[in-house]
Amino acid sequence: MITLTSLPHDALYRVLCFLSVREIICLRLVCKDLRDLTFHTAIWHDAYKHAKLPRPLGPLDSQSREFLENTLVKSTQVGVKWNKQALTITSKATWFEPEWSALQGDHWEVVAGLWLVIPHISGPDILCYDLERGRRHVVYHADGAQILSFKSTTSEAADGGCIMHAIVMERTRSNASFSHKLLSVRFSCDGPLLEFSMVISGDIIGMGMSQLSAGKHMLCMSDHLTGTLNLAVDTRTHVLYRFPPPSSIIDPTFATSCMQETYLKRLIATETHILAMFTPLTIVSQLDEGGNSRAIIQAFALPPVGTTTAASPTLQLTHEGHCYLDIERVSLLCDSMTNTGTGQTQIKFLTHCMRLNLTKYFAHRVTLSPPLPGQRLGNIFLSTEQLFSVPGYANTMKFTTSFDGHARGICVLHNERDGTEFYGFTIDASSMDSPCSGIVGPGVDIKEVEATESFPSSLRMTWNVKLAFDGNLGRICYRKRGQEGRNVLAIVDLA
Repeated sequence: MITLTSLPHDALYRVLCFLSVREIICLRLVCKDLRDLTFHTAIWHDAYKHAKLPRPLGPLDSQSREFLENTLVKSTQVGVKWNKQALTITSKATWFEPEWSALQGDHWEVVAGLWLVIPHISGPDILCYDLERGRRHVVYHADGAQILSFKSTTSEAADGGCIMHAIVMERTRSNASFSHKLLSVRFSCDGPLLEFSMVISGDIIGMGMSQLSAGKHMLCMSDHLTGTLNLAVDTRTHVLYRFPPPSSIIDPTFATSCMQETYLKRLIATETHILAMFTPLTIVSQLDEGGNSRAIIQAFALPPVGTTTAASPTLQLTHEGHCYLDIERVSLLCDSMTNTGTGQTQIKFLTHCMRLNLTKYFAHRVTLSPPLPGQRLGNIFLSTEQLFSVPGYANTMKFTTSFDGHARGICVLHNERDGTEFYGFTIDASSMDSPCSGIVGPGVDIKEVEATESFPSSLRMTWNVKLAFDGNLGRICYRKRGQEGRNVLAIVDLA
C-alpha cells in the first residue's frame, strides 16, 4: 500500500508547497519522517514565496531556513488575531532607556522594530541601540563637526535586511561652514553598518530637504514646496540626478505657473519610477466630492545609458496624468508590478480621509501605460477602491507592506476626551487584476492596555506622541518621559 511517506521526496515537496505555515508546523507532529521533511530549506523557500503575509524581501539565497521559518511563524502568529478581535498584548510591555540626552524634538527612528536610531543634534554622533540585545553602536561620527538636522527613510535591501538613508546637515566647528551628507546605513542580524556617505553640494541642496522617499533602486529628496530642490540618487551607482525643468503636455501653463505660484508637492520613489504629485496651493480649496483637489501626477525614470552628460545627469519624464488625491496622506502600498504583455506598470497607494465622524481608507491603483504611436509621454490612469472605515477621526496611520502587496497596520484615533484607540487592519493588494481588499478589527483603548501591564503613569500614551510601528512583529514604539524627566522608549507587542 502506498503511504504518504513512501512517495518520492520530489512528490512530497509538491504536496507540501500547498500547505500554510500553520499546516507545515502541525505536520511535524504526525511522524518522524514528515517532521524531518519539514526542516528542508526547499519547503520553507516555497512557503515564503507564496505566503499571503507581510514579510521582508525574500526568499533569498543568503537567507537561512531558520530565518524563513521564524519570520513566517512570527507573522502568522501576529496575523491570527490582528483584525478578528481587539488587539491585545502578546509579550510583556517593556520600556527601554538609552542615552537620550542627545535627543531634541522627534529626531529618532525605530528601524524594522529592532533598532533605535538617535542623532546627537549639536553633537557629532548618530547612535543606534539594538532593542533585542541592548547593544549600543555609533553608526556615524562627524569628525570636527556637529550635527544640526537629520532626516531619514528606510527601504529593503536587494540582498536582505534594511537600509536607512539619511540627510544630515553639519556645521564645521573650526570655520562654522555648513555641509550636507547623504548616509546609507545597513541593518542586519550583525547590527548596523555605515555602507556609504556622500557630500551634497550646498548650491544643489540649499538649506535642507523636508522629504525623503526610498525605493528599491532610487532615493528622491524634495523641499516639499516648489523650487529647484528636487534630487534623486541611484542607490546602486550613487550617481546624483536632477529633475528636468517643469513641463507638461496636458497642462501647457504648468511650466509658467510653477515659476509664479507655490505648489504642494510630493515625491515617491518606487522600484521603476519616481512619482511626482503637484497641487497648486491657489486651487487647494477647489475640491471634488471626495474632498481632494485636482493634481498633476508625473512619472520620472533614470535615463538610458549614454543619453546624459556625466557633469549634470537628469531624470527623464516618461508619463503624466491628472489625479484627485490628498497628497499629504499618500503612502506606498504595493510597488511596481509590470504586465509583460501590455507593458503597463501598476503602483498602489493607501490614503485616508476624515468625513462626518468617519475615517475612510482607500486603495488607489496608478497605472502607467506605454505611449501610443506619435505620443512622447505615456498616460497615467487612476482608479480608487474603498477598503474600510473606522469611527472617529484617525490622526495617525502606520503600516508595513511586503514586496508583493500584503500589508498589516494600525490606525490610531487620538481624542483628548476619550484617549487613544488602536484599530488593526490587513490589506491584500497583491493582484494586478483583482480588486484590493482590506479588513479592520475592533478598536482597543491603549489606556486599558497600559493599565493591564502596569505602565507607570508617566509612560501613558497621549494624543500627540510620535509612533513607530513594524507590522511583521506587531510592535509599537513610542517615546515618553519617565521619572526625573528622563526619556524612555515604550515597546508594546500587539496581536
